[in-house]
Amino acid sequence: MKSLVLYYSGTGSSRYLAERMARELQCDIEAIRPRWDVPFLMMSGLHLGNKELRTDIDHYDRIVLCGPVWMGQFIAPLKSFVKKYRNHIRELVFVTSCGSSDEKKDEKFGYEQVFKQVRTLLNEKCKHCVAFPIPLVLPEDKKNDSELLMKTRLNDANFKGEILERWEGLMRELNPNQHLQPTF
Repeated sequence: MKSLVLYYSGTGSSRYLAERMARELQCDIEAIRPRWDVPFLMMSGLHLGNKELRTDIDHYDRIVLCGPVWMGQFIAPLKSFVKKYRNHIRELVFVTSCGSSDEKKDEKFGYEQVFKQVRTLLNEKCKHCVAFPIPLVLPEDKKNDSELLMKTRLNDANFKGEILERWEGLMRELNPNQHLQPTF
């Protein structure tokens, strides 16, 4: 299956996920570039669209869309991409980095609200929605420290334990042949 990773990243965590995904799936990658990149305005819904992609997504069987969830919002660059290209997408996997914990995923600022929007916009084309919450890389006694949560970025040094297990599960689903164990 020919895949393309597209991403928008405000702080670098989603870029980290996207680059890691492209390496492991051995596929192409491109950043979504808003015409005007002002995070506060994008969260409020004011958005002037994205710059044209350099890549023709019609050449791909699967799009992996990586981007953040900010305050439970399906942010404008990602939403604009999905709305503009939904008729060209054959299969989509949505991957997010977010500050919401799994325990709070269904609350107002949780990521599940965004997953519902993605599924509604794409119906059966949306194959997976997976969150990589920043609290998973924090020490147990720091998971509710909002200041530390805002400063923490996903990287090779902290991508271990539960978040790595979640990642490996997603990789097994997306690329099952690569993860088959040889039989003797």
